[in-house]
Amino acid sequence: MNKNLIRTFLLTVGAISAGLLLIAGIGGYFVTGPAPIDDWPNWVKPTDEAATILDDKIAALEQEIDEAAAGEELTLKLTEEEATSKLDQLARDGELSVEMEYIQVYFSDGIVQTFARVDMGIDVQVAIEANIEVEDGKPDITIRHLNLGRIPIPKALIDSVMTAVERALEERWDDLHLELQEVDIEHGEITITLVKK
Repeated sequence: MNKNLIRTFLLTVGAISAGLLLIAGIGGYFVTGPAPIDDWPNWVKPTDEAATILDDKIAALEQEIDEAAAGEELTLKLTEEEATSKLDQLARDGELSVEMEYIQVYFSDGIVQTFARVDMGIDVQVAIEANIEVEDGKPDITIRHLNLGRIPIPKALIDSVMTAVERALEERWDDLHLELQEVDIEHGEITITLVKK
């Protein structure tokens, strides 16, 4: 009787362990697998020069904002290479809230696509596709697709996260004393038009 009890206990523990390993293996397959980016544009190679160009554009915009009169229109144009390079530089310098590498930013026909390999204890490929509209002089970001590895994130979860992000963005936006007038996303570049309050 004692041997049967021990054997049953060991078989149960073994079955539970095998089940957990199977679940972990399947979960690992989906989370660490490649994000679905097959139809995305070619890889943008980040460069320090492009990051510097973006820094210079932002510095020039800040000066224009300081010198602009209320109601004056200001414009900032960014290319995929500049955005990708700057985010790559920030990631390499450890200035982002999570560790990332292989960052890519694409602009195409009203859509912003981003991709990165994010360190979440394990490396996970994250792919995001979003629209940026203007609502009441502020950015209104709508995430169309979000994937962690092969797993698409449900729309309800995306919406709840975006609500929190938009609240934080709204507070920062109010401090800028600028009104967003237009966001034009075309192939390879984004043009942001602002008006000083």
